[in-house]
Amino acid sequence: MIQRVQTLYLLGAVVLMALAFFLPLALFTTEAGTATFKAYELIGTDGVVEKVPSYLMFLMLVAMWLPLYIVFLYKKRLSQIRFCVVEMVLLVGVLLVAGLYCYRLYELFGQTYELVAISIRWTIACPLVAVLFSYLAMRAIFKDEMLVRAADRIR
Repeated sequence: MIQRVQTLYLLGAVVLMALAFFLPLALFTTEAGTATFKAYELIGTDGVVEKVPSYLMFLMLVAMWLPLYIVFLYKKRLSQIRFCVVEMVLLVGVLLVAGLYCYRLYELFGQTYELVAISIRWTIACPLVAVLFSYLAMRAIFKDEMLVRAADRIR
């Protein structure tokens, strides 16, 4: 289970999603101060949590825990492959929802304040790299399945 390369890929996806969940995704600088956008909260310019993006928080939590579930399905390789596809679709959804939230917040801060700058952080790209890791894990699981089928055919 742990010695397989797909386990390392899936654990890498978990770490990336944890980083994206806990670190800021974007900073919005206005004349009133800086607002911080995280997956589970929006800290306004006055330091008060203004809005909790619940859809993004839910998607990121599921995308963070699903690879751990996939690791422990090591006896059911076809289910692992299916869940890897689900994980990749979920991660693309996380990217779309995060982009939508950033766009809406850009509009909100542009209307409410004089928006000076928006700073997209590197953590917004973590789901994209996690998609790559999930794809690589799926390929490795598929190779294992083909190896097992070839060994069964020889018997």
